Amino acid sequence: MTPWFGRLATALGAITLGVGALSLSDAPANGQTAQPAAVIVGDSLTGGNASYIRSVLRANGLSNVRVEGLSGRKIAETFQFGGVVDSGIARIRTLKANGVRPQLWVIQLGTNDLYSIKRCGCPDPVVFAGALIDRLRAELGPNTPTAWVTVMNRADYAITNTFNEALRRRAAVDPYFRLIDWAGLSLMQPQWFADAVHQNAAGIGPFSYMYVRDISALLADLPGPPTPRPGIQPAMRRGAPTM
Repeated sequence: MTPWFGRLATALGAITLGVGALSLSDAPANGQTAQPAAVIVGDSLTGGNASYIRSVLRANGLSNVRVEGLSGRKIAETFQFGGVVDSGIARIRTLKANGVRPQLWVIQLGTNDLYSIKRCGCPDPVVFAGALIDRLRAELGPNTPTAWVTVMNRADYAITNTFNEALRRRAAVDPYFRLIDWAGLSLMQPQWFADAVHQNAAGIGPFSYMYVRDISALLADLPGPPTPRPGIQPAMRRGAPTM
């Protein structure tokens, strides 16, 4: 048994499945103003399991990661939940207005936008999805280290691939933008799902430890242009004249 499955087995009683309509966030305790190293802005995959995700992060040395998950959350389209009008962009705007400036933003959104993308009636749904992604990126601001979690909808692989292709295109041109690949990790693991998109008790462990692994790596090597090493000359561009 691997270590994370062992820890998962001891914590099953504390898990709330991703189908729950929960919104849980971490705020500095006792009026402290310390900045989080990372902030996760997600939907029910994160919000429905936020207590467990937070405990796994803390147990693995990531106590300064703030979790902002909410069931039903979309990227830009707002909806009312518990008297609060919310979207991913709206939540980021509020956090920034309150002075939250993490080293890394982790975005776990897009699943609730797939239907709108599929029904967009547009010439290229990948471009339509890319425009949504770019709207959120613009809210974060230029040169902001960002990681986006790929989506997985087992009932519709075509629209899943459409959104993830839009993410790949953004990552290909933006050095501050990386991917956390939940789609790739879960593709061959149907036993991890309670339905087409939400994790079950077997899936929340891999999902949480994906956050541990990738956030740790990204904080150690923040997204951005590569830093030239002293004494190493940059490679010549193709077609550049030689001396």
